[in-house]
Amino acid sequence: MDKIIVDEDKFFSLFSLRDRKNAKNYYGAIELSKTIKNKSKIARTINQPKRTVHSWIKNEQIPIAVRAINELKSNNLLSLIENKSSAFNLFVDVFAFIYGDGSLKKDLFGFDLFGQKQDLLLLKRKFDEQFDFNSKICENKVTSEITKENKGVVSTKPVIGSCYRLRIYSAVFAKLLYLAGAPKGDKVSQPTFVPSWLMNSSKETKRRFLSVLFGNELQCPQLRAKNAFISSQFGLHKIESKKTDLKIFLEQIKQLLNEFGISTSPVAFEKSRTVRKDGDLSMKLYFHIDSHSPNVLCLFKEIPFKYAEEKQKRFEEAVQLFLKSSKHLKQEWKLYEKVLQMRSDGFGRRTIFKKLELPKKYFYKINA
Repeated sequence: MDKIIVDEDKFFSLFSLRDRKNAKNYYGAIELSKTIKNKSKIARTINQPKRTVHSWIKNEQIPIAVRAINELKSNNLLSLIENKSSAFNLFVDVFAFIYGDGSLKKDLFGFDLFGQKQDLLLLKRKFDEQFDFNSKICENKVTSEITKENKGVVSTKPVIGSCYRLRIYSAVFAKLLYLAGAPKGDKVSQPTFVPSWLMNSSKETKRRFLSVLFGNELQCPQLRAKNAFISSQFGLHKIESKKTDLKIFLEQIKQLLNEFGISTSPVAFEKSRTVRKDGDLSMKLYFHIDSHSPNVLCLFKEIPFKYAEEKQKRFEEAVQLFLKSSKHLKQEWKLYEKVLQMRSDGFGRRTIFKKLELPKKYFYKINA
């Protein structure tokens, strides 16, 4: 049986007691109207004004909580259950974005996703085709200062830049993201964790989450020589009092990567601190993707960057240049893909070994 991530009861919990009571009475009135035609009797039974009951039954007025439930149901988002539907996959994409270059508004009235225009246009097109929520893309210009402290030395530098912002005007979707575990408001000052439903989800859901998150936040692997890669870094910032929480989050991401056979370095932290406007100091914790070529190639194969077209293109170019310079590895790569295809077609290790007429050393490597 599929595990429910968010059901109606959990979604109702975000509404006020009055809103929940109205919703309960509304459902009661609708149910009673199936057998009782006298609206006055229905009103007396549920202790509601006759005018209110009349508007409910005539579908002229619906309680706010019920409207929210109906909106999510019409978009195939409630109950929220892990499955292979396009609605759930797109939900996971947005969910991962919130952990990276996204911001879930503190009041849960909507959310913003930031990135390159062509990537956000792709996401917006998918979003508009799948859901009935309003969305808009606009340019987002940034002018600010960053103040850092390192061993007692304080330095300030201006930051001027621009990107694009995809704004989704939907309180119901924002509430659903929050109930599923996405952080809201200022992510630097609060704990952030991968929720248990995602840690225990299918490999494809985990891959989707990591592909979007790394498309946002992972440094693109590069070549430092024809046959060697530079380590790429994944890291985030937290105020110092929340550094333990950030370390737990990074360990969760490392655990997910390990399930795909991708090895990483221990979590480390930068010595410098950023001085926030509220006076708190924030710090960056990070880990590296191990740079040995089989590991980087595994990352390329297993976790393609999503909504990061330019970064993915640079990664592909680096991998192709590496394989071009490594004839033996290129042959191994083709064999690896062929073995995976035969595996997905249902062939066992012995059959693959015989059909491809492989040398003895590959007999045990096939399973590995």
